[in-house]
Amino acid sequence: MPAPFRTVTIYGPGLLGGSVALAVRDNLPDCELRLWARREQPLQLAQTLGITHTYTDAKEAARGADLIIFATPIGAFEELARLILPCIDRKSLVTDVGSVKAYVHRTTGEMLTERGRMFIGSHPMAGAETQGLENATPSLLQGATVAITNPHGVPAEMEERLAAFWQALGGRTYSMQPRNHDRAVARISHMPHIMAALAARNALPGDVPMADLQRLASSGFRDTTRVCSGAASMWADILWENDVAVREVLTNCVNDLHRLIFLLEDQDKAGVLRWLTAAKDIREEILQKDGEND
Repeated sequence: MPAPFRTVTIYGPGLLGGSVALAVRDNLPDCELRLWARREQPLQLAQTLGITHTYTDAKEAARGADLIIFATPIGAFEELARLILPCIDRKSLVTDVGSVKAYVHRTTGEMLTERGRMFIGSHPMAGAETQGLENATPSLLQGATVAITNPHGVPAEMEERLAAFWQALGGRTYSMQPRNHDRAVARISHMPHIMAALAARNALPGDVPMADLQRLASSGFRDTTRVCSGAASMWADILWENDVAVREVLTNCVNDLHRLIFLLEDQDKAGVLRWLTAAKDIREEILQKDGEND
């Protein structure tokens, strides 16, 4: 299919930014692909992967680009946007791949909009506990939902082009409001990461020998705690930037844990069964992806 954008610049060659770049390379060969990084080392790797237009000069990377994608840590978006602002054409579109949207629109989005530039948020629901361009893969976006948030009133034609871009990379786009996005990902992404970290943190305290833990830890512990092996610094930023929604869902978690404790204290086995059954039913309902909402 023809590329929705002629020139795409991606800022940040990490796992997600690198995977987007590789997906563009494979799926949109007519698109000029640019990749920016602060250091030469990841760009040398990018060259070996067929990404020939690489930059350490942020302004030059933006000059003439039709689509600019921020894939750096979210806290760096606004500073980067201010730096390259003079090089962003007023007909170009800026988006991101951050997992928090209200904060991004409140900072980077509003700053760009006030200066006559177009910004629409994106969040591909894809990732892994590994990091870096060396772990990037063009298949990361295949079948992934990509949330699109457009509270600044960018024309529908541009939003449709952005949706076509993500769809060309294998994603399934879904438009939503930033606040709804943040409340949803707090429940199905951020809270599960916290629970994985909580499970790992609380496996150690007490008088159980480490040798016993290591010998008995198997697939249940490994699968439940897998996601907390991701970059702690990145997740600290995510929880900080989505703190309101995260605190709301954590309060619900604490109350629900107290409910389970009370059931156990009361020797209410039937109540414990209902508690566990409800969890199973909710999980199965959420994971039903029959495409009816696409």
